[in-house]
Amino acid sequence: MGVQSGNHSPVPPRPRQIPSRRVEADLRRRIGAGEWAPGQPLPSVAALAAEYGVSRSTVAKAEHALAVAGLVEVVPQWGVFVAGDTPDSPG
Repeated sequence: MGVQSGNHSPVPPRPRQIPSRRVEADLRRRIGAGEWAPGQPLPSVAALAAEYGVSRSTVAKAEHALAVAGLVEVVPQWGVFVAGDTPDSPG
């Protein structure tokens, strides 16, 4: 006979986190933990992309989100620096 379609539906797979959000969340955690002091630069986009296994544009999106949140300051031609007064990480 054919396959019956009962009331049981398979559990949908858990959606994967957007890569830039995953990188952003981890950088927030690391900044909050004091891995980089206020005023200290984050590693280069290329270095972070290699570390996280993502594209440079993914890292740039994550850094932009951190800048909008006030956690980092982007200085063109110089890099991305931890903001002087870093807000506490949500938690």
